[in-house]
Amino acid sequence: MPSTPHPARHASLYILLGLLLLSAILVPVIAFRYAYDMSSWIAGGGGFALLLAAFGGTWLITRTARRDAAPAALDRITLSGLVLGLLWTIEIGINNFVAPPLPGRDTADDSFWALIALGILIASVVAAYSLGRFKAGLAVGTWSGLASGAVACVTALALIIFGMPLLLSDPVNLTEWANRAKDSTAPTMASYFAFETMAGAFLHLVALGVGMGFVLGAVGGALGTAAKLGPSRLRHRPSGLQKG
Repeated sequence: MPSTPHPARHASLYILLGLLLLSAILVPVIAFRYAYDMSSWIAGGGGFALLLAAFGGTWLITRTARRDAAPAALDRITLSGLVLGLLWTIEIGINNFVAPPLPGRDTADDSFWALIALGILIASVVAAYSLGRFKAGLAVGTWSGLASGAVACVTALALIIFGMPLLLSDPVNLTEWANRAKDSTAPTMASYFAFETMAGAFLHLVALGVGMGFVLGAVGGALGTAAKLGPSRLRHRPSGLQKG
């Protein structure tokens, strides 16, 4: 009889599922509290659908991994993505708890972005080099990006619900609201930044998560495969093509 997979082997996958599900729960809470017109309701509904789709896709992959012969690799990849996602959490915390002024805030944001991108790229190169397959690097980059983006997404959404006073007292936000209040359809500063922050949460999940992970995975896959296959191709190069 096949052995039953131990739940601890898939802890990172379950954490990722939990983060996506929690994010999906938080979006309607935010919408019912801060929505003010049809576009804001559509934004909330679209975000909810996106998170449900991400949860469903991750759940299907997790079910497959539980029956697979090599689920530990996927769990390790997920864990690395979650750890990188904690850097997004630190960056969000610095912006809202420390609230450094510009341009120092932008410098900190770019630094965290670079560290996360470097981590995804290195993981992709290692995977492609180890297996000698471009697709391995692409898959690792995309999945790591998803996991890191999920951490950033739930952090930003939780900030809206539990940290709205921080958003409303941030000097940078106060300046932005003063400049845009007249042209915005949002009735209050809280409503405005609730949906601005929600948009940022989805940006981290989709663009800076999956999108950036896909691109870096492609680059890492190409670099790792070239490094792996290059020497072997030189060793097996036909003698007629050798210099001499």
